[in-house]
Amino acid sequence: MKTLLLALALMPANAPGATVELDRNEVKAGQTVTVRLAGWPSGNVAVELCGNEGRRGTADCAVAASATTHVGAQGTGTVLLNVVKPPVACPCVVSVRPVNGGTARTVPITVKGAGTLTPAQREQASAQAPSLTVTRVALEGGGLSLAWLGGAAERTLVYTVRNDGEVAVTDAPVTLMSGRAPDPTGVLTAPATGTLSPGEERTYRVPVAFGAPALGDYQVTGRVEGLAREIVFTAETSSYPWAWPLLGLLFVGARTARDLRRRPAEPSAPATGVSVVCPHCSGEVLLQVGQPAGGPAATESPSPAEELGPAEPSERTMPLERFEKEAGTSGSGQERAV
Repeated sequence: MKTLLLALALMPANAPGATVELDRNEVKAGQTVTVRLAGWPSGNVAVELCGNEGRRGTADCAVAASATTHVGAQGTGTVLLNVVKPPVACPCVVSVRPVNGGTARTVPITVKGAGTLTPAQREQASAQAPSLTVTRVALEGGGLSLAWLGGAAERTLVYTVRNDGEVAVTDAPVTLMSGRAPDPTGVLTAPATGTLSPGEERTYRVPVAFGAPALGDYQVTGRVEGLAREIVFTAETSSYPWAWPLLGLLFVGARTARDLRRRPAEPSAPATGVSVVCPHCSGEVLLQVGQPAGGPAATESPSPAEELGPAEPSERTMPLERFEKEAGTSGSGQERAV
């Protein structure tokens, strides 16, 4: 008769009553176990089979045989887990944890042929808990690019992980989220950490793109999970379309320079003159007096022509030099009337 095991998972306060259900409580390597979830927050979860009650995180779990599933809006999900011999002996558990971060929840299971740790072995295993440290985190890039025109901003996340414990760590789960600071929501694909021996460190590079228009502060948050102590690291950057204000300044400068080159010349002062009576000419003559060198007169007193009023239509305009010549040579004894 099939036995059903139901366990309440220790969930965060925002997900009370979440459960993990297995379709059997005793298995052996090569079989599968169905894991059903209910009441979980929406998101991806990872399911693993672990020895030593999973006390040391992934160091006790069969990471290569782990499975993932997505919990929908209804809070439910189902996944088939392949059973393999865990890296350490039992007591064994099925461990379920949110991929985007959180404490693992475990349900007991018996694995035939996996053996059982003695109390001394459990104590020794606990003393050899794996320990990782993230020693460097940075978002590189940000030079001249389409982001300066309001396009997407491209960066490269660079982080270094070091094994400062006494046991090797294989494929420690890493979760990366990117987006606007301080709460990024986009999921990045993290590279596999591989196996890190004690004292070894390795640097990982992950391309990151912040969607257009990239404007403001952005952040990438990472978590190294599956350990006795969860590691959280962050890197921040910013992006602004600097090209637009620069183009605006260049446009204003060009317009100003063009306006200065096109400044209109000052209009020349009209010629002034005086009407005189010439007995040897046909009617009155308006004598023109040229503008003296150096510009208009300093005073604003009206010209003689303005005092005398406009000339009659029958008047002729004649320069003063020509008038004096004609009046002086036109018959003797005649007086010039001015």
